Amino acid sequence: MTRILRSTAVDRPTQVALSDLKGSLGWAELADLCERSVRAIDSLELSSSSRIAVVMRNSVDAALVFLMARYSGVELTALSYHLTPIELEYVFTDARVGAVFCDPTTVESVVVAATKVGITSVFLGDVATDTETLPQGVRSFRPWLNQFPSGPIDLMRRAAANLLYTSGTTGFPKGVLTPQNLSGSVDEYIAAYPEPRDAGPFLTVGPLYHAGPLGSLRRLTAGRPLIVMRHFDPVEALRAIEEHGVTGATFVPTHFLRLLQLDETERMKFDVSSLQFVDHTGSWCPPEVKRRMIEWFGPVLEERYGGTESGTICTIDSLEWLDHPGSVGRCSPRFTALVVDDDGNNLPRGSTGRLFFDDATGRGVVYQNDPEKTAAAHLRPGVFTLGDIGHVDDDGYVFITGRSADLIVSGGVNLYPAEIERVLLQVPGVADAAVVGAVDEEMGERAVAFIVPSVDDLSAAFVIDEAKKSLAGPKVPRDVRFIAELPRNPMGKIDRKQLKGRQR
Repeated sequence: MTRILRSTAVDRPTQVALSDLKGSLGWAELADLCERSVRAIDSLELSSSSRIAVVMRNSVDAALVFLMARYSGVELTALSYHLTPIELEYVFTDARVGAVFCDPTTVESVVVAATKVGITSVFLGDVATDTETLPQGVRSFRPWLNQFPSGPIDLMRRAAANLLYTSGTTGFPKGVLTPQNLSGSVDEYIAAYPEPRDAGPFLTVGPLYHAGPLGSLRRLTAGRPLIVMRHFDPVEALRAIEEHGVTGATFVPTHFLRLLQLDETERMKFDVSSLQFVDHTGSWCPPEVKRRMIEWFGPVLEERYGGTESGTICTIDSLEWLDHPGSVGRCSPRFTALVVDDDGNNLPRGSTGRLFFDDATGRGVVYQNDPEKTAAAHLRPGVFTLGDIGHVDDDGYVFITGRSADLIVSGGVNLYPAEIERVLLQVPGVADAAVVGAVDEEMGERAVAFIVPSVDDLSAAFVIDEAKKSLAGPKVPRDVRFIAELPRNPMGKIDRKQLKGRQR
């Protein structure tokens, strides 16, 4: 099972396999720990319906737990380290969790929730020393692993699915099985995503409990070195690229924004010429931000559009994007894009409407223990939506206009925040922008723009006047508020619920 790791250790005995820029493992050490981890998980004698849960910030130990699940064939649920004990209690029950892995920042909440639901196998990783005092009933992760022997594992394990949870901005979070991992052995999984052995180090900067960053671990199992940043810092990310000769990376648009907000002199200190491939996902990327990143990094960006519940649906590389600016790409062979009206009737090419995808496998999307939400996402079996509004051009390129959940109805006119935000981001002096709806006695709702300025003298009147040059009258925000930073989740999506709360 770990023969790729073992052969890489022979070929490159001094090379670091896995690093979080604080600690690291070589290939032979990584293979040892992965083999030990399979035997360690087996010792827990979890039921076939049980999962292990990971509530850890990025670290070498966190990555090890994900690899443990991958090699042992046990289903895993990756959870945000921001969840409260009440939310964790709900998810532990919903996901049928039998063992939990945490770190010093999450152990208190995990113990409270695990005790409530009767989970007795709780492990603490990423500790400074193995002698650190542990809460009652909690075991230290590395010493536990080291009780078990390394050595080849003959049994070929199934590549188990990951169960990830949505952000839970309304009610409790909802679980979705990552569809790309639903069957097959580890070898089959690696074969489906081939990775050049000499490709060079890959950098992931987002939290591993999200599908995009978590997917980067497949590169490690295929023999490519992986750097997992413990938390994103723009300068440290650039330093890692230069010092380690990083050739590939995964970012979200918020990371691009923070990189571009660095003083140009600071940015140009670092050599990023080693980069050959940078994928980005998680949320819509403002065109001007993407254009500037392509000018800086070169035409190495590839955008992936999709969702945790669907996997990647569309892709577009830098050169395609420059020819079709603003597009999220064309569908992979598995999917066909459909645009429909509110009654579910197909609309012609170029028309804006509700965006659905016909899944050739017939699976569509499935929400854990929530048949109503699953049904609501489908137009008919196998034809689903991620909740986006958009259109498809004559060449089959998909464009996202907004989200149906974010729709603002003002005086009977539908306003899509993403469309307005695209215009606002082009206004000189605007570094970032978000639009939400507010109750209006006369119009029902009105658009409120939250602006992060890049200059000190930016005025609301100027923003409105500039917006009028590109937007029809009803779409122009009448209410502009300045803010130091937009609230976003770790994958870069705007927390509109929090912004709506700031209007009061």
